[in-house]
Amino acid sequence: MVRRRKGEAMSFLLDPGSYARVRPLFEDATYHLVVMNVLTGVLPGKIYVDDPDNPGTSILLPSNRHRVYVGGAPEPAVLEDVLERNYKRSHEGGYGLLIYYPSDTWRQALEQLLPQQKAFAGQRQFYRLREPSTSWNWSLPENIIAGRIEEAIVEDESLVNRDLLREEICSESPSLEYFFRRNFGFCARDGQQLVAWCLAEYHYQSRYELGIETIEAYQRKGIATYLAAAVIRKAFAEGATEIGWHCWAGNEPSIATAVKLGFEKARDYAAYLC
Repeated sequence: MVRRRKGEAMSFLLDPGSYARVRPLFEDATYHLVVMNVLTGVLPGKIYVDDPDNPGTSILLPSNRHRVYVGGAPEPAVLEDVLERNYKRSHEGGYGLLIYYPSDTWRQALEQLLPQQKAFAGQRQFYRLREPSTSWNWSLPENIIAGRIEEAIVEDESLVNRDLLREEICSESPSLEYFFRRNFGFCARDGQQLVAWCLAEYHYQSRYELGIETIEAYQRKGIATYLAAAVIRKAFAEGATEIGWHCWAGNEPSIATAVKLGFEKARDYAAYLC
């Protein structure tokens, strides 16, 4: 056991060669492909533990640093040390993070650690699709065209909302180069305006996860469904056996789109927003 002196750090940054040691601590989080990608070295990230030789608590930070995944036994001091080392508090005392936790005991630890006026536990849902429908026959509204997201699109400064698309890509991938090397997506345009996009943001072995966004003025026109279907078809053509969809429990449009595409709810889970 690691014995700390007063004033010493409560967490230890784990060497990537030792990530296998903490995999059992994240057994309940394997439906998050970002976790699997970090654990297997596919995606850059950081993993902190309470004891590098015999970890009982682990904190995983993917390249998207606005998400935190906790595993193992709840240790508020370890989590607080990781947050202090990697993030800056706002003036209100919060961090601007979404923390995924596996149990009520972790929720209690988060409530103890984080200021209640700026943090709360929210409910999310995970949907799963294991085969595409053969009867999909959706069309786009007039004047809307769709196609694969190519590098030329994200580099075209004349396109309205190009920055939003780049922001979406880089919120889950550490760089544009990484995205085009490992992932893919489709987007819809109305003239020189990008109006919607759907990305295969993560994949691990034969599993994929989708991310989707539509500009408000173009919502409820079937564009998101059309793009998601295009991404799903390509993923299955490349050997997918499962596609995941995460959303907030109160996001009715997202849930409706997932169900329309044939996704089935696999589980409810919690996340702490601070």
